[in-house]
Amino acid sequence: MAFLRWLGHATFTLETPKRTLLFDPWLNPKPLQVKRYIPPAVTQERIRSADLIFVTHEHFDHCDHYDIERIVDRTNAFVVGPIEALSLIESRSQNKMPVNEDDIFSARGVDIEVVEARHPQSTHPVGFVVRCDGKSIYFAGDTYEFIAMREIEVDTAVLPISGGYAMDSIGAANSLKKLTAKYAVPCQFGTFPGITSDARLFRGLVSESKKSEPVVLQVGEGFEF
Repeated sequence: MAFLRWLGHATFTLETPKRTLLFDPWLNPKPLQVKRYIPPAVTQERIRSADLIFVTHEHFDHCDHYDIERIVDRTNAFVVGPIEALSLIESRSQNKMPVNEDDIFSARGVDIEVVEARHPQSTHPVGFVVRCDGKSIYFAGDTYEFIAMREIEVDTAVLPISGGYAMDSIGAANSLKKLTAKYAVPCQFGTFPGITSDARLFRGLVSESKKSEPVVLQVGEGFEF
């Protein structure tokens, strides 16, 4: 089994029997850039174990360099992401794994595929399809829909529903008609000013399509798959 936990905004942990993965760390409860409506479930000091840290792009709400640096110091995790994001992180170079779209490789027993992301506000955004201990997850980061989603087949898809600079609830529900996922987990809602999306709309639209099962978490909650 795998356990996916939402720590807030776009930050998740995935725990499998052998590995602990962290996605898009942003764990500052009082960031300078924006007021958080809902604080993260934990701060970076509480992250005591991580094998791999995945970073989809360089924006502050997906790549908090301070959090990542402290977690790497404590756990010796590898940081996987585009070079524009990794350049912000002052960790040991041997812990950084720069990637490009379409890269396919393995690290620490985890199979990783780097996929497209449509986020024009970023210099080099990506998404990740990760397979570990017999489970698979698509972590979209910030993106709009794109045609190549048809090639993604996973157990669980984590999708933004913020609108504005990424898919809203309708766009995310439509994207699930392209990709194949048993479970669909929304994120990036209720976080800070300017995000007005409603996870209830996402749940209703996904339930109607009957292709994926919506899993709407509260910050700090998780589920097994």
